[in-house]
Amino acid sequence: MNVLPGILHSETFTHKAVIPHDGLTRLLEKVYAAKGWDFRDYKRSTLSRRLSKLLHSSRVSSCKEYSRILDHDPSEYNRLFSAFTIKVSEFFREPEVFDVIEKVLRDEFSGAPAKAWCCGCAYGEEAYSLGILFSEQMSRKVLSESRIFATDIDCEALEQARRAVYREEAVQNVPRGLREKYLMPSDGLHRVGAGLRGTVRFGTLDIVQNHSIRGVNILLCRNLFIYFNKALQEKVFQKLDYALKEGGILVMGKAEVLPGPYADRYTPVVRGLNVYRKNR
Repeated sequence: MNVLPGILHSETFTHKAVIPHDGLTRLLEKVYAAKGWDFRDYKRSTLSRRLSKLLHSSRVSSCKEYSRILDHDPSEYNRLFSAFTIKVSEFFREPEVFDVIEKVLRDEFSGAPAKAWCCGCAYGEEAYSLGILFSEQMSRKVLSESRIFATDIDCEALEQARRAVYREEAVQNVPRGLREKYLMPSDGLHRVGAGLRGTVRFGTLDIVQNHSIRGVNILLCRNLFIYFNKALQEKVFQKLDYALKEGGILVMGKAEVLPGPYADRYTPVVRGLNVYRKNR
């Protein structure tokens, strides 16, 4: 997908202040009108916490003051966007989840092409991890016919994903053999090899406002729903459900739950990992 002192004189800013609801609402409307970024149905507690830190670092004491900064320096919108969409990822994050995906690929797609979608791909670590599994489990012909799409709302994150250069801590879960095969040392960092880069197609997509990809066999959307309120979760999940083929695999974050109206359409592949198969 990932803070406001207020507008009234009584809304004195402190780093841990509770952000007034109306102040946050006005700011979110301003952002939507100016940039088209729709955070209005994101969880207010998360946005308030992140905006509070941003205001603190900007040395302003109210939403009104921060709004003036946005007016005088439009580049500040990018800083606000980054604060709202903090990304935490790494290759093979929660390896046991990728063990399940690997088994699905080995059992069901070793001889047949697959279409995968990483929704909210951040800096690309998850998508490249999936690319490694595709490369390991599929023949060259099947791999050439398969597709991995990786989308995010954040254009800067996508540019970093396309550059495909990572620090050591991002690749610590990659086994040595796979590291040597798919990653190249580069000035103390790790660069994804051209072959693996070619398995992933990155693109900008705001899942809140845009249509979803269609005909997907494996869909990863992890730790995005935790930022949405219940109504937005159901709205977005409707798009994911539409994207995923019957029998397809859905991977969500461990702290996330299937929206109630869709719970009977999915069966856990392995309980406790939030990996599901779509029944219908």
